[in-house]
Amino acid sequence: MSSHWSEYWSGGHLTSFGSGFKKNYEGELKEFWEATAKKFGENSTVLDVGTGNGALIELIQNNNQFNCYGIDKAEMHKGVTQSINGTFLAKTSVECLPFNDNAFSNVIAQFSLEYSQVSQSIDEIYRVLSSGGSFTFVCHHPESIIVKPNKKILKAANFIKSDIENHLIRLVKSVRSSNLLLSKQIVEEIEAKVITHFKYEQEALKGTNLPAFIEFLLQNIHGNLDFEEAYRLFMEELDLLIKRLSELVAAAKNTKNILEQLKALSIEVEDGQLLGYESCNILATYIHGSKCNS
Repeated sequence: MSSHWSEYWSGGHLTSFGSGFKKNYEGELKEFWEATAKKFGENSTVLDVGTGNGALIELIQNNNQFNCYGIDKAEMHKGVTQSINGTFLAKTSVECLPFNDNAFSNVIAQFSLEYSQVSQSIDEIYRVLSSGGSFTFVCHHPESIIVKPNKKILKAANFIKSDIENHLIRLVKSVRSSNLLLSKQIVEEIEAKVITHFKYEQEALKGTNLPAFIEFLLQNIHGNLDFEEAYRLFMEELDLLIKRLSELVAAAKNTKNILEQLKALSIEVEDGQLLGYESCNILATYIHGSKCNS
């Protein structure tokens, strides 16, 4: 999982919401973590699991002075993390944390723990958590407004690989030959397949960049461009999209395993759903608990 996330974080993104979301987390997620941070003791030692480029640490450090550590299995963008009040360790797995027992008073995670090997990661988190310390996790929910649209994009991406790829290869060849008539004919064939399978899922198709790629080819049909290279890059990005979204869908299903693992260790937890204030749609699942005093 870490290789494509390393590439993602190296782009300087602060959050996992992509380039369309320039600032830190806002709205309900921001308010949830601000309320959570208020419950931490002064000068608490906090571990953020799957920190990415440190968005969650930056958020909880607002108006606080915690001693924060962020770990991530992927590489990080040092230009981003260096501006955040915390210590960051890249290429560090939650399944094997490089910290002493009872090292942290609080452990937090957002959209990360469910990607891990839960049976190992929960044991490790519990090991490094001090007696009486708390943990708070925000995890993907299978029916959330984050996961559901991405399920549709994943379906569309797989559809392109299975049903459209050969048409795209033909289209690239016809565009390279400046054969406008044949190119339009192939586009009509693609549109016919798309209408059959995705008539009501146009947003999902946009999420794959297929419409934009076809438009690019047609607009440059008389241009002196390397269309094969453009096609290679499009398919490479599509493969990465399929990989990332497949992991997302699997991770959302894994959230229930986190709860089961905690309960198997006889740890009492509070769990529930974070909802959008206006839409009342599910944003995520939250899980909160503490380590019993020894």
